[in-house]
Amino acid sequence: MNFLIISTLALITYLTLDIIFNDYLWRMNIDFTIFLQNNSFPGEESIFTFFSYVIQLPIIMGGLQLMLSSKKIESILYIFICIFGFTSNGLLKNAYHQPRPYWVENEIKGIGCNMEFGKPSGHAQTAVIIYYSYLFIFYPSTFIKNKQKVSDNQGKSDDQDPQIRKGLIIFLNLFAFFCIIMTGLSRVFLGVHTIGQVTLGWIYGVYIVLNYQIYCHRFLLQYIKNQLQLNGEEHVRFQRLSVSISAMFILVILIDLTLLELNRKVFNQDEEEVNKWLLKITECKDKEIGYYTRDHTKVLYNACFTNGTLFTFIFSFIQGCFFGQGSFNEAEYSNSMKDKPLKFKLIRVLFYLPLVIPLPLLAIQTYNIYITTFLILIPAIFILCWYLTIVYPNVLKKFNYQIKGEFLESNTDYYESLSQT
Repeated sequence: MNFLIISTLALITYLTLDIIFNDYLWRMNIDFTIFLQNNSFPGEESIFTFFSYVIQLPIIMGGLQLMLSSKKIESILYIFICIFGFTSNGLLKNAYHQPRPYWVENEIKGIGCNMEFGKPSGHAQTAVIIYYSYLFIFYPSTFIKNKQKVSDNQGKSDDQDPQIRKGLIIFLNLFAFFCIIMTGLSRVFLGVHTIGQVTLGWIYGVYIVLNYQIYCHRFLLQYIKNQLQLNGEEHVRFQRLSVSISAMFILVILIDLTLLELNRKVFNQDEEEVNKWLLKITECKDKEIGYYTRDHTKVLYNACFTNGTLFTFIFSFIQGCFFGQGSFNEAEYSNSMKDKPLKFKLIRVLFYLPLVIPLPLLAIQTYNIYITTFLILIPAIFILCWYLTIVYPNVLKKFNYQIKGEFLESNTDYYESLSQT
């Protein structure tokens, strides 16, 4: 608990300094960004653009781990912490409602054309979470705090992470650090963030990822694994976690709605200033047709609000686990998969294809943020999560592709007992 107190005091101290030196950092950033953009070497723009987009790769790898590996609980927690990073950043941006440098500084070119508010940098914040979380969740021995094994009720270790050599540990951590730094620099070079916005994003990211690792990860990992174990007449239960996540979901949505309405009706009401921002966005997006207005769902506070509602994924996934009442035995699943031929494994992957069905919903564009969010985005997320947690296990079972220890394996006895009562 000492670290939580110390880190919180450190965060408050930095937030105070950030407020005091905000204008200084903004002015310093103008000269630095102009220098970078005017003195770039061939291929530099491509390098920085690469580091702006490559942070999506670890998230994709986390999804593949969920689909293909036996570390499914670890994959879920990794995706959850990434989603929490996106959600918290959306809330923070709407709280700060600070413009991006290319919106207000004519000397800075908008090479990147992000359209939501800029402070703190979402790329900088999530880069810290994404890179370091991937290491300590999937390769626990890369972090000292995670070297203790997470044990199940029988006292057997569920952590199958091999001990990585010290040299490789140092390399992986340095590589993650390098990617985080380059991601932050890329945002400054592309003209979409200031030095202050990037640094603040790093600070929030470090605060989230360290406190999650120290206080939450092992507890959640063991709790979920225990919940997915079936012992005798006991059945899977997610009541406590379901109630907790539901309360957090309601709180996040209420905060998100409040910040949205404050930005729409109280903050940034200088129409001339906002119209200049929108003009800059439109000019940066010159390949697209039409002029962006403040009601467009992808700009300013509307885009931040959408990011804030991504917590829906965590909520709907846990609710799906609760209602699905499935079980999971990692050791049995891993052993069963070893004996299956490649054709069997590939056909199992094809059952994930229905996940693309709700994606066209996300292409529907409206000029009403509430319709877009509550009638399009959130329902699409619910469909995805409930397919993974309820439909997918039953489809595998129906077509005889379910294996022993399957993740969220259907428990027919549970439903039979319900029907009898």
